[in-house]
Amino acid sequence: MARGIEIDRQERTVVIVLNYPPLNILQLDHIEALTDIFTSVKADPNVDVVWMRGGETKAFCAGVSIADHLRDRATLMLGAFRRLSETMLALPQVIMTEVFGPVLGGGMELVLLSDLVVSADDAKFGQPEILLAATPPVAAALLPFQVGWREASRLCLLGETVDAAWAKERGLLTRLVPRSDLQNAAQGVVNQLLKMSSPALRTTKQIMRGPDAYPIKAVGYGFDLYLSDLLPTDDSQEGVEAFLAKRPPEWQHH
Repeated sequence: MARGIEIDRQERTVVIVLNYPPLNILQLDHIEALTDIFTSVKADPNVDVVWMRGGETKAFCAGVSIADHLRDRATLMLGAFRRLSETMLALPQVIMTEVFGPVLGGGMELVLLSDLVVSADDAKFGQPEILLAATPPVAAALLPFQVGWREASRLCLLGETVDAAWAKERGLLTRLVPRSDLQNAAQGVVNQLLKMSSPALRTTKQIMRGPDAYPIKAVGYGFDLYLSDLLPTDDSQEGVEAFLAKRPPEWQHH
Protein backbone atom coordinates (compact mmCIF):
# COMPACT_ATOMS: atom_id res chain seq x y z
CA MET A 1 0.00 0.00 0.00
CA ALA A 2 1.27 3.48 -0.88
CA ARG A 3 2.42 5.63 2.01
CA GLY A 4 -0.32 8.12 2.80
CA ILE A 5 -3.30 5.86 2.10
CA GLU A 6 -4.96 3.95 4.93
CA ILE A 7 -7.79 1.39 4.81
CA ASP A 8 -10.24 0.41 7.51
CA ARG A 9 -12.92 -2.28 7.21
CA GLN A 10 -16.22 -1.75 8.97
CA GLU A 11 -19.63 -3.37 8.61
CA ARG A 12 -20.27 -3.61 4.82
CA THR A 13 -18.00 -0.59 4.44
CA VAL A 14 -14.44 0.07 3.29
CA VAL A 15 -13.03 3.34 4.60
CA ILE A 16 -10.22 4.90 2.53
CA VAL A 17 -8.27 7.62 4.33
CA LEU A 18 -6.02 9.96 2.35
CA ASN A 19 -3.36 10.90 4.88
CA TYR A 20 -0.42 12.45 3.03
CA PRO A 21 0.25 15.81 4.77
CA PRO A 22 0.00 18.62 4.32
CA LEU A 23 -2.41 18.75 1.35
CA ASN A 24 -2.91 15.15 0.19
CA ILE A 25 -1.23 15.86 -3.14
CA LEU A 26 -1.67 12.66 -5.15
CA GLN A 27 1.47 10.98 -6.45
CA LEU A 28 1.44 8.26 -9.10
CA ASP A 29 1.67 5.51 -6.47
CA HIS A 30 -1.36 6.96 -4.64
CA ILE A 31 -3.43 6.89 -7.84
CA GLU A 32 -2.41 3.31 -8.55
CA ALA A 33 -3.10 2.25 -4.96
CA LEU A 34 -6.60 3.76 -5.07
CA THR A 35 -7.31 1.89 -8.30
CA ASP A 36 -6.20 -1.35 -6.68
CA ILE A 37 -8.45 -0.72 -3.69
CA PHE A 38 -11.52 0.02 -5.80
CA THR A 39 -10.81 -2.99 -8.03
CA SER A 40 -10.64 -5.23 -4.96
CA VAL A 41 -13.84 -3.73 -3.55
CA LYS A 42 -15.71 -4.28 -6.82
CA ALA A 43 -15.26 -8.05 -6.47
CA ASP A 44 -16.31 -8.15 -2.80
CA PRO A 45 -20.02 -9.00 -2.35
CA ASN A 46 -19.80 -8.13 1.36
CA VAL A 47 -19.06 -4.44 0.73
CA ASP A 48 -21.83 -1.98 -0.09
CA VAL A 49 -20.20 1.36 0.69
CA VAL A 50 -16.80 2.95 0.09
CA TRP A 51 -16.22 5.91 2.39
CA MET A 52 -13.36 8.10 1.21
CA ARG A 53 -12.07 10.84 3.50
CA GLY A 54 -9.04 12.92 4.43
CA GLY A 55 -6.88 12.29 7.47
CA GLU A 56 -4.85 14.67 9.63
CA THR A 57 -4.25 17.04 6.75
CA LYS A 58 -5.07 20.62 5.74
CA ALA A 59 -7.04 19.50 2.71
CA PHE A 60 -9.11 16.59 1.49
CA CYS A 61 -7.00 16.66 -1.66
CA ALA A 62 -5.37 19.60 -3.45
CA GLY A 63 -4.82 17.66 -6.67
CA VAL A 64 -2.24 15.56 -8.50
CA SER A 65 1.45 16.39 -8.22
CA ILE A 66 2.34 19.20 -10.64
CA ALA A 67 5.63 17.48 -11.47
CA ASP A 68 3.66 14.49 -12.75
CA HIS A 69 2.20 16.78 -15.44
CA LEU A 70 5.60 17.13 -17.16
CA ARG A 71 5.61 15.41 -20.54
CA ASP A 72 7.99 12.61 -19.55
CA ARG A 73 5.71 11.64 -16.65
CA ALA A 74 2.27 12.82 -17.74
CA THR A 75 1.45 9.85 -19.97
CA LEU A 76 1.88 7.46 -17.04
CA MET A 77 -0.02 9.75 -14.68
CA LEU A 78 -2.93 10.31 -17.08
CA GLY A 79 -3.16 6.61 -17.84
CA ALA A 80 -3.27 5.84 -14.12
CA PHE A 81 -5.87 8.51 -13.38
CA ARG A 82 -7.99 7.33 -16.30
CA ARG A 83 -7.96 3.77 -14.91
CA LEU A 84 -8.92 5.10 -11.47
CA SER A 85 -11.75 7.21 -12.93
CA GLU A 86 -13.21 4.41 -15.01
CA THR A 87 -12.93 1.98 -12.09
CA MET A 88 -14.79 4.37 -9.79
CA LEU A 89 -17.50 5.05 -12.38
CA ALA A 90 -18.06 1.33 -12.94
CA LEU A 91 -18.10 0.43 -9.23
CA PRO A 92 -21.37 -1.26 -8.18
CA GLN A 93 -20.94 -0.13 -4.57
CA VAL A 94 -21.85 3.36 -3.40
CA ILE A 95 -18.94 5.81 -3.09
CA MET A 96 -19.47 8.35 -0.31
CA THR A 97 -16.77 11.02 -0.07
CA GLU A 98 -16.16 13.36 2.86
CA VAL A 99 -14.33 16.60 2.07
CA PHE A 100 -12.91 19.69 3.76
CA GLY A 101 -10.45 22.48 3.04
CA PRO A 102 -8.99 22.73 -0.49
CA VAL A 103 -10.63 20.29 -2.93
CA LEU A 104 -8.75 21.10 -6.12
CA GLY A 105 -7.82 19.58 -9.47
CA GLY A 106 -7.76 15.80 -9.19
CA GLY A 107 -9.23 16.15 -5.69
CA MET A 108 -12.36 17.76 -7.08
CA GLU A 109 -12.47 15.14 -9.80
CA LEU A 110 -12.63 12.46 -7.08
CA VAL A 111 -15.73 14.28 -5.83
CA LEU A 112 -17.28 14.26 -9.31
CA LEU A 113 -16.65 10.50 -9.53
CA SER A 114 -18.43 9.87 -6.21
CA ASP A 115 -22.11 9.12 -5.65
CA LEU A 116 -22.62 11.04 -2.40
CA VAL A 117 -20.55 13.88 -0.94
CA VAL A 118 -20.55 15.29 2.59
CA SER A 119 -18.67 18.57 2.85
CA ALA A 120 -17.46 20.85 5.62
CA ASP A 121 -18.38 24.51 5.24
CA ASP A 122 -14.70 25.45 4.87
CA ALA A 123 -14.25 23.47 1.64
CA LYS A 124 -13.07 25.28 -1.48
CA PHE A 125 -13.53 23.67 -4.88
CA GLY A 126 -11.68 24.39 -8.10
CA GLN A 127 -10.13 23.14 -11.32
CA PRO A 128 -7.02 25.33 -11.73
CA GLU A 129 -5.44 23.20 -14.46
CA ILE A 130 -6.13 25.77 -17.20
CA LEU A 131 -3.79 28.21 -15.42
CA LEU A 132 -0.91 25.83 -16.20
CA ALA A 133 -2.04 25.08 -19.78
CA ALA A 134 -3.33 21.72 -18.58
CA THR A 135 -6.89 20.42 -18.63
CA PRO A 136 -9.07 18.48 -16.15
CA PRO A 137 -10.37 15.60 -18.29
CA VAL A 138 -12.85 14.26 -15.73
CA ALA A 139 -14.22 17.66 -14.75
CA ALA A 140 -14.41 18.93 -18.34
CA ALA A 141 -16.42 15.82 -19.25
CA LEU A 142 -18.76 15.67 -16.24
CA LEU A 143 -19.15 19.17 -14.83
CA PRO A 144 -21.28 20.59 -17.68
CA PHE A 145 -23.93 17.97 -16.95
CA GLN A 146 -23.69 18.35 -13.19
CA VAL A 147 -23.68 22.14 -12.79
CA GLY A 148 -24.54 23.48 -16.27
CA TRP A 149 -22.38 24.73 -19.12
CA ARG A 150 -21.86 28.30 -17.88
CA GLU A 151 -20.71 27.35 -14.39
CA ALA A 152 -18.62 24.46 -15.71
CA SER A 153 -16.94 26.92 -18.07
CA ARG A 154 -16.25 29.23 -15.14
CA LEU A 155 -14.34 26.50 -13.33
CA CYS A 156 -12.66 24.76 -16.26
CA LEU A 157 -11.94 27.74 -18.56
CA LEU A 158 -11.28 30.47 -15.98
CA GLY A 159 -9.80 28.28 -13.26
CA GLU A 160 -11.84 30.00 -10.58
CA THR A 161 -12.37 28.58 -7.10
CA VAL A 162 -15.82 28.34 -5.51
CA ASP A 163 -16.99 27.79 -1.95
CA ALA A 164 -18.97 24.95 -0.42
CA ALA A 165 -22.23 26.94 -0.44
CA TRP A 166 -21.93 27.28 -4.23
CA ALA A 167 -21.25 23.55 -4.56
CA LYS A 168 -24.28 22.66 -2.45
CA GLU A 169 -26.55 25.03 -4.37
CA ARG A 170 -25.42 23.47 -7.68
CA GLY A 171 -26.09 19.93 -6.50
CA LEU A 172 -22.51 18.72 -6.08
CA LEU A 173 -22.94 18.03 -2.36
CA THR A 174 -25.26 15.72 -0.46
CA ARG A 175 -24.73 17.40 2.92
CA LEU A 176 -23.07 20.68 3.93
CA VAL A 177 -22.19 20.94 7.61
CA PRO A 178 -19.88 22.86 9.96
CA ARG A 179 -16.36 21.45 10.03
CA SER A 180 -16.82 20.29 13.62
CA ASP A 181 -19.80 18.12 12.56
CA LEU A 182 -18.18 16.66 9.43
CA GLN A 183 -17.30 13.13 10.52
CA ASN A 184 -20.57 12.61 12.38
CA ALA A 185 -22.53 13.78 9.35
CA ALA A 186 -20.57 11.48 7.06
CA GLN A 187 -21.10 8.56 9.44
CA GLY A 188 -24.80 9.38 9.44
CA VAL A 189 -24.98 9.06 5.65
CA VAL A 190 -23.13 5.75 5.79
CA ASN A 191 -25.54 4.53 8.47
CA GLN A 192 -28.48 5.44 6.23
CA LEU A 193 -26.98 3.45 3.37
CA LEU A 194 -26.37 0.43 5.58
CA LYS A 195 -30.08 0.29 6.39
CA MET A 196 -30.79 -0.43 2.73
CA SER A 197 -30.83 -3.76 0.89
CA SER A 198 -27.56 -4.57 -0.85
CA PRO A 199 -29.21 -5.68 -4.13
CA ALA A 200 -31.42 -2.60 -4.10
CA LEU A 201 -28.45 -0.27 -3.67
CA ARG A 202 -26.52 -1.89 -6.52
CA THR A 203 -29.47 -2.07 -8.90
CA THR A 204 -30.49 1.53 -8.24
CA LYS A 205 -26.95 2.76 -8.85
CA GLN A 206 -26.73 0.76 -12.08
CA ILE A 207 -29.97 2.32 -13.33
CA MET A 208 -28.81 5.82 -12.41
CA ARG A 209 -25.54 5.36 -14.30
CA GLY A 210 -27.53 4.47 -17.41
CA PRO A 211 -27.33 1.66 -19.96
CA ASP A 212 -24.81 3.31 -22.30
CA ALA A 213 -22.12 4.04 -19.67
CA TYR A 214 -22.12 7.69 -20.78
CA PRO A 215 -19.81 8.98 -17.99
CA ILE A 216 -17.11 6.42 -18.79
CA LYS A 217 -17.23 7.28 -22.51
CA ALA A 218 -17.11 11.02 -21.83
CA VAL A 219 -14.21 10.73 -19.41
CA GLY A 220 -12.32 8.46 -21.80
CA TYR A 221 -12.75 11.05 -24.57
CA GLY A 222 -11.31 13.71 -22.25
CA PHE A 223 -8.18 11.71 -21.51
CA ASP A 224 -7.71 10.82 -25.19
CA LEU A 225 -7.89 14.47 -26.23
CA TYR A 226 -5.49 15.58 -23.49
CA LEU A 227 -2.90 13.08 -24.67
CA SER A 228 -3.32 13.68 -28.41
CA ASP A 229 -3.96 17.44 -28.63
CA LEU A 230 -2.65 19.19 -25.51
CA LEU A 231 0.25 17.25 -24.03
CA PRO A 232 2.44 17.52 -27.19
CA THR A 233 2.23 21.35 -27.20
CA ASP A 234 4.96 23.67 -25.94
CA ASP A 235 2.51 25.51 -23.69
CA SER A 236 1.55 22.38 -21.78
CA GLN A 237 5.16 22.03 -20.67
CA GLU A 238 5.76 25.74 -20.15
CA GLY A 239 2.86 25.99 -17.70
CA VAL A 240 4.16 23.19 -15.50
CA GLU A 241 7.79 24.28 -15.71
CA ALA A 242 6.87 27.87 -14.84
CA PHE A 243 4.87 26.72 -11.82
CA LEU A 244 7.71 24.55 -10.56
CA ALA A 245 10.20 27.40 -11.09
CA LYS A 246 7.81 29.88 -9.41
CA ARG A 247 7.78 32.26 -12.37
CA PRO A 248 5.06 33.57 -14.71
CA PRO A 249 4.49 31.41 -17.78
CA GLU A 250 5.44 32.67 -21.24
CA TRP A 251 2.82 31.21 -23.57
CA GLN A 252 3.78 30.40 -27.15
CA HIS A 253 0.15 29.50 -28.00
CA HIS A 254 1.22 26.31 -29.69
